[in-house]
Amino acid sequence: MIIKDLPQVITAIGGLGTAAFGLVDATKVFGGGVNHIGFKGIEAAVTPLTPVGTVVGQPVNAMSQKKVIATLQANWMNGTDLGSQKAIAKSLIKLNLSPGNATALATATGVDSQVLSAVATSIAAGTTLTPAQSDVYARFDMIVTALLDEAYQRSDEVYRNGTRAWAVVASVALALAGASILVGRWLYVDEFFEALLVGLLATPLAPIAKDLSTALATAVNTMQLVKK
Repeated sequence: MIIKDLPQVITAIGGLGTAAFGLVDATKVFGGGVNHIGFKGIEAAVTPLTPVGTVVGQPVNAMSQKKVIATLQANWMNGTDLGSQKAIAKSLIKLNLSPGNATALATATGVDSQVLSAVATSIAAGTTLTPAQSDVYARFDMIVTALLDEAYQRSDEVYRNGTRAWAVVASVALALAGASILVGRWLYVDEFFEALLVGLLATPLAPIAKDLSTALATAVNTMQLVKK
């Protein structure tokens, strides 16, 4: 009987995990909630790539660093595709390039500062880049792409792990609360650890609960037929 009930138990535990994920996701209405997780890594990577210029304290023909960060954060919190987010970030960084901040950008990316300054000057003047300038600008583009790719991939991992961690906290709290309501008193030690185990299993089981319970039910039915 215990084995026959196991699929239903797994389904119920998975449902608790789904509810916990939904509860964590609902925090997004409170100023973004869990959507803030991970963005600090992107901000740390983009800040040195958008240095302030020398023309009235801002780069020429570009958004301020504060606006750039705000734009990227809006895309991050809205769940825009990672590829699109990286493309937007790179476009804003390249648009930010100016003669006034080229040296700082060259230091951040490891390219020749004098040539990058000449590139910024040529772009601002609308003149054609020389082969040497095109080579440095291409390397600048590749390095920025690599830095952004690392930042966004790591931040996405931090976000996913962070939301899972909060979902575990929520599922454990829900399991303990449900067990207390069920018995109508404070939990004894064995009851506490039983509810704790259910809460810890709920989050990892949530994505596979349906398939796992179906597989177990099929296996039980199969073995019953074999024995007959």
